[in-house]
Amino acid sequence: MDWLILQWQNYLLVLLRAGCWLMFWPFWDSRLIPVQVRVLTVLVIALVLTPVVSPSLPPFPGTWSHLVSLAVVEFLLGLSVGICVRFVLAGVQIAGDLAAVLLGFGVVTLYDPQTQAQNTVLADLLVLLTVMVFLSIDGHHMILRLLAHSFTAVPVGGRGDVPWRLFHWLSLKGEVIFVWGVKLAAPVLAALFLTHLALGLVARAVPQIQVMIVSFPLTIALGLLFFSFSLMLAGPFLTERFTGLTAPLKQILLAWQG
Repeated sequence: MDWLILQWQNYLLVLLRAGCWLMFWPFWDSRLIPVQVRVLTVLVIALVLTPVVSPSLPPFPGTWSHLVSLAVVEFLLGLSVGICVRFVLAGVQIAGDLAAVLLGFGVVTLYDPQTQAQNTVLADLLVLLTVMVFLSIDGHHMILRLLAHSFTAVPVGGRGDVPWRLFHWLSLKGEVIFVWGVKLAAPVLAALFLTHLALGLVARAVPQIQVMIVSFPLTIALGLLFFSFSLMLAGPFLTERFTGLTAPLKQILLAWQG
């Protein structure tokens, strides 16, 4: 009986970390996935990990105050890891929004049930492509391996304080969102800049030409053409970004070690 109680307590500790960990991952927390599926996923992952990580688990908290403080620390750990991964997704959304605005698609927005916001069509397309790339390179396996490794790198309840400087470091790293967004949309940005420049020169040289009428179909055609080139380059670009996340995620775990 004592062994069953111990295993149940270990399961609850693993479930706490797994739930806080997956809560902020940008692909798993999609509103398009039913809540029942997400809850069942966490329960199964915790059930599988419990016998593996049981030797590194601490005794179950004996007081409610200790349990609440433990839950807060685990919540912040999951938040810090999830923010790092969301940098890629935010950069992709910025690239899609930039391309859509320059193409004249900025006024054509869709309601995204995942973010409950108005997103452009091109941004949604890039997000779906990002999810496909993430799954194709076994990014979900990386999540599970990192989750299992976190129990030995940052033991549950092993640190009572929070490394607040880590969140300051993450806020500074947020600038890469705009850098990645501009790089991903660079073909569209360069092509449309040259197109607008050429149309401006034509309007100055030959005022009789109705540049405004010509510019709309020309801008859309060239924009979509070079956006397709961006899609061709997005696969290797996103693969490199997701592969490069291993180092900063390990740095986050090291920061939580103290």
